[in-house]
Formats: sequence, structure tokens, C-alpha cells
Amino acid sequence: MTAPALAVSGLSVRYEGAEQRALDEVDFEVAPGEILGILGPTGAGKSTLMQCLSGVIPRHEDNAGMRGEVFVFGRPLSEFAGLSEITETVGLVMQDPEVQLVNTVVREELVWGMENRGTPVPEIERRLERACQLFDIGGLLDRFTHALSGGEKQRVVVASIFCLNPRIMLLDEPTSELDPAGTESVMDAIRVLAGEGVTVLLVEHKVEELAVYADRLLVLRHGRVEAAGSPRDVLTGPTAPDRPQVLDIALRLKERGHWDAEVPLSVPKAVAAWQAMTNDPHSDRNRS
Repeated sequence: MTAPALAVSGLSVRYEGAEQRALDEVDFEVAPGEILGILGPTGAGKSTLMQCLSGVIPRHEDNAGMRGEVFVFGRPLSEFAGLSEITETVGLVMQDPEVQLVNTVVREELVWGMENRGTPVPEIERRLERACQLFDIGGLLDRFTHALSGGEKQRVVVASIFCLNPRIMLLDEPTSELDPAGTESVMDAIRVLAGEGVTVLLVEHKVEELAVYADRLLVLRHGRVEAAGSPRDVLTGPTAPDRPQVLDIALRLKERGHWDAEVPLSVPKAVAAWQAMTNDPHSDRNRS
């Protein structure tokens, strides 16, 4: 039986001086190649969770007491020699891209980590070319990183982590600075990576995108797992966070007897369902 890419068991974190735990007995697993979307209000523990999964907590957060264990492909994260070994498997993109930009030119930023690991030049060139295609940053290679827009910086940071060839990618709000077209481009790239076996954990406030792209959703509230399951099950459930607007509208129409198809999670699905109901003489909507 294949081990989960990530397994979290009894994970709890309390920051020094805090009355409540930032994470409280969190348990879940993520399969290889799965996209897990993580939702929850501000202060729910999402960023703390990502720091635990990447080893930043407890190794580099002296004020965070941690209990429980994280397993990476069956191996306890506590057994890894240090962050350098962890990053060979797990790549983290933090909320603020400025924190992770260390070079002055985009091309140097993308190849820096690979060069430090002694990656052969042909492989560096192959990964660089693929990153430019996946994240649409070919035109940025010779730009100064400090002169990039917020959205461009986010795409460069995600691409730089991709270039390290991790088996697991942890993305903490990687599209917060992106417009809809940029968000779709990054999410499409994430889907491609997952199709190739990369496991992706994605913290996002853009529920519409998670509803379409994520295989499963996990909802955190007050440091606890409040709900977990398919996007449809979670977003139509009683503890759902902010729903995609199109889903909310369809649910209201269904309550009034004006929607007799499966409630949609995206606008294209809603349009197709509405057209089908409109053209169906047996639809409850047309008989009302």
C-alpha cells in the first residue's frame, strides 16, 4: 500500500504567551499527486500549519511549542537532518513573496537554488525553460526582481520553488496578488504538476478557484479541522466557509424550486446546467 505523501497526526502548536493553541489536535492525510485546498478565516491556523509541514516549526520558531508528528512519505519529519534535507522533498511558498526573493535578477533567482544543489547545467536549463512555460515568466528573466509587480513576484517565487523539483509543494496564498487571468494561469500550472505526481497543499481565500481545481478541501477554524471532503461536500455542507457566489445563487434557486439540476461549482457549469434546464420541457423550472 502506497504511503501518503503527507500524514499529520495529533498536531498541536501553542505560541509562547498565547492562551489558545494555534493548532489543536489536527489529523489528516494527503495522497501523492493530490491537490488539497485549505480554507478558514484569518487566525484559523493555516499559515502555522504550512510552517509545521515545511519544518519551519519547530526548527526555526523558538516561540512555538509543537506536539504531534508530520510524516513525509511515511518518514517522520522530525527525523530529517535539517531544513536543507526537508527542502529536497518539500517546497514552501510563503504569503509574502518579498521574503523569498534573494537575487536581483529573475533569471538568477530561478537558477540560484539549483546551482547551490549542484544540479547539472543541462537539467538547470531544462527546468528553467519549463518554469517559464508553466508560469508564463519568460519575458521576466532579465528583469530586476525589485521592479516586478506583486503578481509577477508571486509567479517568480512559485516558479523558483518548482525549479527545485520538490515532490510536495506548500503554497500559502500564491495568487493573492494576481488578477483573474494570472490566477487561472498559476492554477492551471498547479493542475499540470499534480497530474505528474506532485502533491500540492494550497491555502487560498479564492474559494471559486479551489472549488474547481482542488481534489479535496480542508476547513480550519480555531486551529481545529472543522470539515474535510470533496469541494462539493464541503461547500454545500452546514459548516461551509464563504461559498462561490455561483453556488450560493444556485442553492437559493433550488430552495425555491427553480433549480432541479446538480448545483454547480463554477460559472461555466452553471451556464450549461441552466441552458439544459431551459431547453428541457420536463424540467420543474419549465413546469412552474
